[in-house]
Amino acid sequence: MPGDFQAWDHAGLKAVMVTDPALSYLSIVFGTDRSTVPDAIDLASAPIWNGVTPTLVAPFELDEDAEAQLLAAGLTRGRDRGLAFRRLDDHPSGRVAEERLHVVEVGAERADFLHVLLGGYETDGAISALIEAEHCLRAVRGFVAFEHGIPIAAAAMTFHDDVAVLGGASTLREHRGKGAQSCLLAHRLRLAVEADCTLAAATVVPDSVSAANLARAGFDVDRRSAWKNA
Repeated sequence: MPGDFQAWDHAGLKAVMVTDPALSYLSIVFGTDRSTVPDAIDLASAPIWNGVTPTLVAPFELDEDAEAQLLAAGLTRGRDRGLAFRRLDDHPSGRVAEERLHVVEVGAERADFLHVLLGGYETDGAISALIEAEHCLRAVRGFVAFEHGIPIAAAAMTFHDDVAVLGGASTLREHRGKGAQSCLLAHRLRLAVEADCTLAAATVVPDSVSAANLARAGFDVDRRSAWKNA
């Protein structure tokens, strides 16, 4: 992977730094709230970021004083970020897919899975390399949705104790709108319940198609504001 990757704790905050410019969206300071705003501002402006500008992730609604401090430091609010989650104390009742769609879990050979996943993301370069490296890990379970024998969508999942984390998911452009992601979502949730997971979680862009799919499957979204120097 290009660039350096670092993560550390600082004054009640958690920081992640990725130095490759194409992956700068991964450079984040977590835990920014009313009590930590001054430390978050100092950390974000410290000369340790190798030219990368980090994003400060804060509650969706900050109090006026905290927001004023961020604005005074030259930060502006960007696109919100979100974490979707749902309890798995009962069997998920996801939308039933049509018979023309079925899901297959991939094994050690992941070429077809990665081809569909990366094709759906429609990206290249460092971002594509990161997605591929992340989804080649043995802990990551990969799934492909087929329509009449043709692979049209892919999605991933990992287990962390009793939490199922839903990973990358994408659908090839010409096959979008067919319910493939709802099918993949329902399939993964069923497996999570069978594995005795009590919680499912996924990062999500609020108000996106993915957020709507998760909401239909019973997920709540914890919306967060994102602040960054212009």
